[in-house]
Amino acid sequence: MNHEFHYCITYVIAARAGLPPQDAQVLAHSSQYTDDNNRIFKIDKGLPTAYGNYISQTMNILKPMDKLLRIYPLFHFIPGDPMTGSAWRKDGGMHWLNTTPDSENANLVMDAALASGDLYRIGIACHGYADTWAHQNFVGYYNEFNSMTGPLSAAIPNIGHAEAAHAPDWAALVWADTRLIHEPIDNKARFIAAAAGMLRKLAKYVDPKITTKELRKRETTLKDDLDRCIGRPDIFNAHESRRLARYRELARTPEYGGREPEPYDAHRWMDEAVNETVRGLRDRSGTLLSRLDPFTDIFTWKDRENYKQTHWFRFEEAVKQHQKETWQILADRNFQGLELPEL
Repeated sequence: MNHEFHYCITYVIAARAGLPPQDAQVLAHSSQYTDDNNRIFKIDKGLPTAYGNYISQTMNILKPMDKLLRIYPLFHFIPGDPMTGSAWRKDGGMHWLNTTPDSENANLVMDAALASGDLYRIGIACHGYADTWAHQNFVGYYNEFNSMTGPLSAAIPNIGHAEAAHAPDWAALVWADTRLIHEPIDNKARFIAAAAGMLRKLAKYVDPKITTKELRKRETTLKDDLDRCIGRPDIFNAHESRRLARYRELARTPEYGGREPEPYDAHRWMDEAVNETVRGLRDRSGTLLSRLDPFTDIFTWKDRENYKQTHWFRFEEAVKQHQKETWQILADRNFQGLELPEL
């Protein structure tokens, strides 16, 4: 999934679940920022207020295996049930870390985040929970289990859905996963199912006493609204901007909080919290040249007395807590005795 689901659709789900617009905004931003939090920064280095963040995504899929295991299965490819019917393959293959939709592990991770009451962590967990639908039948590290057949197959590392490119992430795409017995994939159906699962979780979090009748009503209307907003199949994702406009229109209705989400800016939270002194090329640009630049930029807190109240700090702390608790959930269930191949 990309920002269309992780930010825009997540916002309308959270609003329909009953979260106030300002809380839905924090949750949706945290969900999307899980993908954009891909660089390590040292703030106030050498001072008592020094701080270092953890990343929740990496743009370099050739990271060492231990790094991939820390990031991908915990944030994007939560291991599920390799025996489930949606995972049946033509070659009969199974994998202990295969991602499957709405798995027991994904529910445990989501429930742990909801129990924390931390909107930043709930947003991070929503990202991984939703991805169990989009990323199903891929594992979050290097393995031939991920291999697709195609002209570029041999040139692309078998990590996650790298060989499938954007196919699992585009909301209106219908495509074929040729590895599966049930081959045609309708992303719209997958995304709506993920939205319904998230709604049920969040609505019960907002109101533990919500009636079954009311929950079903919200789920039905959400499904119908998203079906309309996503619309017809879109092979090249050419109509994304139209869909985004429809989500914003939906958010303005009373049932969805009456206020559309702010335009997403991946740099906003860090810009609000941190001063940046550029030396050489700007490190945060993410370009290849900036990564080769020997001069490290300097980052300092804008407000050393209150930095712990900033969105960026609170999100980064939520990433650390999510990693810790999700690892604990998966350690004995999926990771125990696992031997990873080297690249």
